[in-house]
Amino acid sequence: MIARPRVLSDRLSLPSLFWTEPIGSSRGRYKMTTVAFIGVGRMGSRMALRLLDAGHVVHVFDPNTAATAELAVKGAVVEASPSAAAAPAMFVLSSLPSPATLRDAITGENGILKTVAAGATVIDFSTVDASTTKAIAAQCGAKGVHFMDAPVSGGVAGAGAGTLLVMAGASQEVLDAARPVLGPIAGRIVHCGPVGSGQLTKLAHNLLTAINTVALGEVLSASVKSGANLSVLTEVLSGGLAGSKMLDYLPKTLFTEERPANFALDLMHKDISLCLEEFSAYPMPLGQMVRQIYNMARAEGLGSKDSTSVAEVFENLLKVELRLPASA
Repeated sequence: MIARPRVLSDRLSLPSLFWTEPIGSSRGRYKMTTVAFIGVGRMGSRMALRLLDAGHVVHVFDPNTAATAELAVKGAVVEASPSAAAAPAMFVLSSLPSPATLRDAITGENGILKTVAAGATVIDFSTVDASTTKAIAAQCGAKGVHFMDAPVSGGVAGAGAGTLLVMAGASQEVLDAARPVLGPIAGRIVHCGPVGSGQLTKLAHNLLTAINTVALGEVLSASVKSGANLSVLTEVLSGGLAGSKMLDYLPKTLFTEERPANFALDLMHKDISLCLEEFSAYPMPLGQMVRQIYNMARAEGLGSKDSTSVAEVFENLLKVELRLPASA
């Protein structure tokens, strides 16, 4: 029986079963447990570190042995397969790049479901389609395993800081029981509805983000080509109705000399395609056009760059650069 949650802060509502001490450092905030983490790339590795810092025992698997070796130094137990990682865990977390990879990790020959205990919970942070999520959840349910889709927003920085926005798709009971492992990772948890709802919400979020990014790339490039000052332009746009979180984000990415790749353009293209497939019965002219512009960016070799570098399509067409002075 899961205890009824009591509100402990504006940010999280935790079951009293897991309450140990007032919110402060992550260590000691929740009852410790054994967790498996499948997929410890740029996002997953930082989330796994947050769990280790909170005092959880964390078993990890990733085909990239360099990634798991770094976590082993921090105290993680490195396993040879998803099934080996899942065997001792009551919470199995995954952060994987595609639906096919996710299916293999959970239902494949060496997948989680080969060994995970009945009553355990699988929490998937990947961004995939809702149909894949629901199918995997059904297979988990057939073995007595709970499932939650929990895609996130906040990027690598949010994963490292424990401030991710988690979009949860699960029953209220499953969500409440999972808060001890979500707490060190999340700055905010939104219960979007039943299984699949988190993915639907995340795909809508990413498509709208991509539309906004392309619109900014087009308008800013044309404005600079026409003689506008980028610093003045962004200051004015940010203060008006044209302002957006994406515009506020560009000085950290697109407008810099380095243009750090926080979220690969190829991954955004994948999410756009998944979203348009989900919404295939509805007219989506803007979404389809944006996917074509991301196709152009990939054809120009920009797939591994940050998703905001889709604006380079317009820079290249107009022969301008969207750069702010380093001191700005």
